[in-house]
Amino acid sequence: MPKDGSKTRRRILDETTQLVLENGFAGTTIDQILERSGITKGSFFYHFSSKAELALELMEHFVKADMQELQVSLEETLAIAEPRQRLLGFVQRFVDIFKELDTPYAGCLYASYLYEPEQFSPDIKQKVADALLRWRKELVALINAAAAKHPPRIQYDAGSLADLFTVIMEGAFITSKALNDAKLTSQQLAHYQQYLTLIFPD
Repeated sequence: MPKDGSKTRRRILDETTQLVLENGFAGTTIDQILERSGITKGSFFYHFSSKAELALELMEHFVKADMQELQVSLEETLAIAEPRQRLLGFVQRFVDIFKELDTPYAGCLYASYLYEPEQFSPDIKQKVADALLRWRKELVALINAAAAKHPPRIQYDAGSLADLFTVIMEGAFITSKALNDAKLTSQQLAHYQQYLTLIFPD
C-alpha cells in the first residue's frame, strides 16, 4: 500500500511558513526547507515541482487557516445576542489569544508576501486581498449591527474602522518582535476595543 504523503506535505508547508516569517520568501532556500522539514530533495520535488508552486500552495494553506480562524471567532460570538457586546466579544477573543503568548507572535504571511511583491504572481496577491476583504466584510457587519442599536458618538467609515482591526494586529506583530514584548499585540487590541466602546456608547 502506498504511503500517505499528506503528512509530509503538511510538514513542508508548516515549516516553510515559519522560515518565511523568519527570513522572507527570497531569503528562504530549498536547502533550509529540507533541513527544517527533515526530508530529502527528492521528497520535496515529489510534492512541489518548484519554489513558485510552493509559494502558491503556502498562501492557500495560510488563507485556509486564516478563514477558519475568522469563522470560529464568528461562531463563538454568535450566542451573544446584543450586537455591541458581540462586536466587543469578537475583539476580546483575540485580546485573550495574544495575552497568553510568552514570546512575540511569529507574524503574518500576508505581510511577508507583500514585502516582496516582485516574488509572487498576481494570483497570489489577489488571494491576500480577498482574505483581507473577507475580514473587512465580516467586521463591517458586526459594526453596522452595533451601530443600529447604539448610535455612534462620532462620524466614522465602517470599512475603515473594520480595517483598523487588521492594521493594529499587523503593526503590533512587527512592534512586539522589535521590542521583544509578547503582550504588546494584546494591549493594542484592547485599545481598539476601548475605542469601539467610545464610538458606540452603551
